[in-house]
Amino acid sequence: MATIIEALLAAIDHHQSGRPAEAATLYGRILEADPEQPDAAQLLGVLHAQTGRPADGARLLRRALALRPDSAGGQSNLAGALQTMGDAAGAEAGYARALRLDPLFADAHASRAGALRDLNRVPEAARSARRALALLPASADALVNLAETALAERRAEEAGRASRRAAALAPGSPAARMMLGSACAAQKRWDEAEAAYRAALDIAPGYGAAWGNLGSLLAGRTRFDEALAAFAAAEERGFSGPSLWSARGNALLAMARPIEALADFDRVLEARPGDAGMRWNRGFARLLAGDYDGGWPEFDWRRNDTRAEPPWRRFAQPTWTSGDVAGRTILLYAEQGLGDTLQFVRYVPLVAERGARVILEVQRPLMSVLSGLPGVERLIARGDPLPDFDLECPLMSLPRAFGTNLGAVPAAVPYLRPDPQRAAAWSERLSDGKGLRVGLVWAGNPRFPGDALRSPRLAGLRPVLNVPGVRFFGLQKGPGREDLERVAMPSSFTDLGPDIADFADTAAIMANMDLVISSCTGPAHLAGALGVPVWVVLPLSPDWRWLLAREDSPWYPTARLFRQTRSGDWTEVAGRVADALRAAALTT
Repeated sequence: MATIIEALLAAIDHHQSGRPAEAATLYGRILEADPEQPDAAQLLGVLHAQTGRPADGARLLRRALALRPDSAGGQSNLAGALQTMGDAAGAEAGYARALRLDPLFADAHASRAGALRDLNRVPEAARSARRALALLPASADALVNLAETALAERRAEEAGRASRRAAALAPGSPAARMMLGSACAAQKRWDEAEAAYRAALDIAPGYGAAWGNLGSLLAGRTRFDEALAAFAAAEERGFSGPSLWSARGNALLAMARPIEALADFDRVLEARPGDAGMRWNRGFARLLAGDYDGGWPEFDWRRNDTRAEPPWRRFAQPTWTSGDVAGRTILLYAEQGLGDTLQFVRYVPLVAERGARVILEVQRPLMSVLSGLPGVERLIARGDPLPDFDLECPLMSLPRAFGTNLGAVPAAVPYLRPDPQRAAAWSERLSDGKGLRVGLVWAGNPRFPGDALRSPRLAGLRPVLNVPGVRFFGLQKGPGREDLERVAMPSSFTDLGPDIADFADTAAIMANMDLVISSCTGPAHLAGALGVPVWVVLPLSPDWRWLLAREDSPWYPTARLFRQTRSGDWTEVAGRVADALRAAALTT
């Protein structure tokens, strides 16, 4: 027995000193000599779990527990192996068993927090991490898990504080560095986030989760080739599963490669078929690829996404999905951006033609421009009291209700018309001068997550203003107007923004334009709905409605699309717009 004890101590020394092969050899020899040696079985199980063989580790840990069933450490170690294998429910149950045996087991509380977080039981996870810290204030693992729960609850600054403390307590902990990276990314401190992820990988080059997080960060910064390489490195190191597939799918979507993205999204949904957010992502990818028949049903899953901010609205009345609606009162309502509303109100008259009494609820800024929309019995601003109704349907679900595919888009324009008196007043004001009249919009809503990619800003379109024979009129309202500050504009440019009262004014001005040039934002949709010629400048991966690899739009017959060929490069786009505008000016 003394020989076995000496061998066990030597194996532990190898294990703790970072010599896993030597440790595994000695543990194995001990178990050959004494198959019922519980310490050797447990420690070899832990070693297997630590070195990428969690299934083998779990088998040995179960063997150790059979020999020593009341071991809280054994239960916790088995739970850790299960957690590594992706069995969060089994891991959480194992940690709970360990804590019933030893309620003061700080490490088990800390690790259970991670399993609870994986199960999306975030408040419980936070309580478990705090319990671990109360028992062991210097627990870096507990601080990492506390940071993760803070991130899940969108408390990025708290996550940053906890992860920095963890990194200070355990400078050699790659998990602490990785969590610090995620906290920095949540605060949009991109350079610090990348540095933290790379610090984690310097400590542990085989840390697959850090490679995956680095890939997501690089994709968000449009460094796509590096991102895909990082995702590949993660898989090569054994880190795979829904979180990686989702991140890579989103990166591929940002690269305008929706078919490849769908392959990753499909893998996620095989593992998590009820993931509403992923269904929505898949719908987005299908629509971008032009698969409307397959895309609309997936797109409707957005209403089941409980993580959406703000939450999707719920009504007691049933949702109309098609079929007979004659004689019934239906609430059609805006749900997302102003551009979405302007695009999909085209369906409102079609619902009315089926005999429905239509109540239309829209964002308050659109009330004036939509006041004359045919088929609307009552127009209501969002937030005002609603009258009684029988059915409800969000505007963006109407394409599915009408079976819209690429060959059946209701694209007759104009379906919106300017107020005649306002149009006449603006016509008189804009009549002086010669040359092509071109309205210009260069920025969207900065609260939209992808606005930095889709908005060229004034600097991105500045070369267009050099085209001779053109009178430019700035139609920019709200955010983006600051681009005009301290910038010398050519005499051919007139800023109308301060005099535009609302969207009805914008519509009246557009009716007097020969052309509107716009980024992907509400005014582009307004111009298209009015039947005004509109040139839309688009990022490399556009919103799904603009499809891919085409210069026209099935939604707007008067639109011409100018797409980036390299992410973030507006100079080349502006050059093509300027060339086309120069040709148009010469023929006017």
